Amino acid sequence: MRGKLYGVGIGLDKSHLTLKAIEVIREADEVIVPGNMARNIIADIREPRVVEFPMGGSDDVARKLGEELAKRCINERIAFCCIGDPVFYSTFHHVVKEVLRINPEIDIEIIPGITSVTASLAKAKVFVNESVLITTQDFAQTDVAVVLKAKKPREIAEKLKKMGFEDFILVEKMFMEGERISKVIPERASYFSVLIGLKR
Repeated sequence: MRGKLYGVGIGLDKSHLTLKAIEVIREADEVIVPGNMARNIIADIREPRVVEFPMGGSDDVARKLGEELAKRCINERIAFCCIGDPVFYSTFHHVVKEVLRINPEIDIEIIPGITSVTASLAKAKVFVNESVLITTQDFAQTDVAVVLKAKKPREIAEKLKKMGFEDFILVEKMFMEGERISKVIPERASYFSVLIGLKR
């Protein structure tokens, strides 16, 4: 059987796992996760190999793992499971980039997952029917702005106000201990924060 590298989106919570994700996790030769948060989501299905991607050192980890998988995925089926979706701000991107640099013939399959964008909008009960900006830093003329990794939400909100955004909702630590949804915007928030800006 020909090998394959799967990028599996596992959402933000056990309940977000799709049937396809569960199938791939069960059938893969090995399952890899980038940290304990992802491990905790899939541990009931299968115990994965945890590969930590430390801040400032993640490029080296991705390179080494990419070198390993470029060889193994010729004949093995390996699933790399990541929080949210593999194509949306995930560590999988760095790994697969290295794999394909070394061996462009490796078969890659992406299993989509629920992202922090749609999950935060659902938590905040915000419906998007017009233009929307999804970003980590930059802003544009839109009706809804979804800012990921909003560690300085008040500062970001002030910038958005200058662009006509008037209402803000901060969704912190979705599906984690300490989850909070608030219209009171603090100066600091956790790394796992999404700020939603709305125009009236």
